[in-house]
Amino acid sequence: MQRIVLSLILSVSAVFAASPGMKVYGKACVECHGDNGKEVSIAGKEIAGSKDVLTKLVGYKNGTFGGEQKATMQASLAPLSDDELKEVAAYVETLK
Repeated sequence: MQRIVLSLILSVSAVFAASPGMKVYGKACVECHGDNGKEVSIAGKEIAGSKDVLTKLVGYKNGTFGGEQKATMQASLAPLSDDELKEVAAYVETLK
């Protein structure tokens, strides 16, 4: 019982310790890109550790960047603020 309680406490602590970028990623990106940025079935390629992510996200959001997933990305990013895009970009660049 004590192990279960300790495990639950650690899990809850991890959620509260999550970076802002991780939280936004969990809401807006994880469904297609997976929790580690390596899901490729929808996205077509891994995004984990990508560079220039902010430039790409801004381009997707304003419609000046992207291929066949451009419309999907634009719709997914539409509700995000500039600060949230920066947070997500910083988080994605840390994924390995």
